[in-house]
Amino acid sequence: MAGNIARHLDFSLPGALTVQDGTIRSYFGEAWSIIAVRASVGTAPVGASIILDVWKNGATIYTTAANKPTIAAGANTVDAALPDVTSIAAGDYLTVNIDQVGSTTAGSDLVVEIVLAPAV
Repeated sequence: MAGNIARHLDFSLPGALTVQDGTIRSYFGEAWSIIAVRASVGTAPVGASIILDVWKNGATIYTTAANKPTIAAGANTVDAALPDVTSIAAGDYLTVNIDQVGSTTAGSDLVVEIVLAPAV
């Protein structure tokens, strides 16, 4: 049983970022609610922002595209807007897509943290 303790799920990708769909799936054995999404890079992007997307079972949880986690050019971190889809059921899985990486210099050493609370 999940209890009442938040869980932090981290997706990490070392090295220079490239645009790519998430291939690493994290499956859930019980129900959770997403309460926060944060993203950080060791090297900030130059020329354009890093834009990320979190998918549940192959579909975005950010149906409002402007709310996707976006690390601004020259910045290293963002506390993203709460996604439109926050419920996770037993058997669901999450992945992280990288939609944009910077234009002059790609960001590198990405960590996306998804903070979960037990579903009520």
